Amino acid sequence: MTSDGEAVRQFRSRDADDDPWRGDERHRVLAEALNRYGLWDHLSAELRESAMTEAATGCYPLRFDFLLEQVEFFADGEELAEGGVERFLRELAPALVRYGVVLEVETVRDTDDYTVSINGTRCVVLRPQDWESGSPWALSTVRPLAVVNRLLAAAGRSTLRAHTLYTGVNEGLVLLMDPRAVGAMRASGLFPEHEVPELAGGE
Repeated sequence: MTSDGEAVRQFRSRDADDDPWRGDERHRVLAEALNRYGLWDHLSAELRESAMTEAATGCYPLRFDFLLEQVEFFADGEELAEGGVERFLRELAPALVRYGVVLEVETVRDTDDYTVSINGTRCVVLRPQDWESGSPWALSTVRPLAVVNRLLAAAGRSTLRAHTLYTGVNEGLVLLMDPRAVGAMRASGLFPEHEVPELAGGE
């Protein structure tokens, strides 16, 4: 495991004098917004400051090794579509407890559709015809997370919501982020659309 000191050195190495590239004012404004909207709240004060510095000097802010299992989670679209939603949500559950959502998930066996029950809500993950739509992996990612987002909203303890990135591929990701942080990323104009998380299920 990387210690805080080692992690800080990894961040600071990008600021070495022989590195000619620096971010501009857009990066600095974005770093401040992401910090304000809680992206790095789980980090120690030292690492949080370093994460801001990293983003302010132009690095992609969703740095995986500092967000894993706190903000960012794997979501393999193929596995989800082939019956893995219950397992995935159980892996996500410990993070959601912090925001007032205790997940109870089970796969429903009495239907031709792939259906799961999430806290008593039946969620149709996939219907047989969805396999002909060309996007079953994406659907199986977004539909259960849309239910999770409704549970987060009902709990009322956090503004964080589940967002997806690289939705429906083998290396898909789910991020628990404040939508305002995602909005700041999009408004910055610094990233192509496929590198900006998307709210699962929309509004």
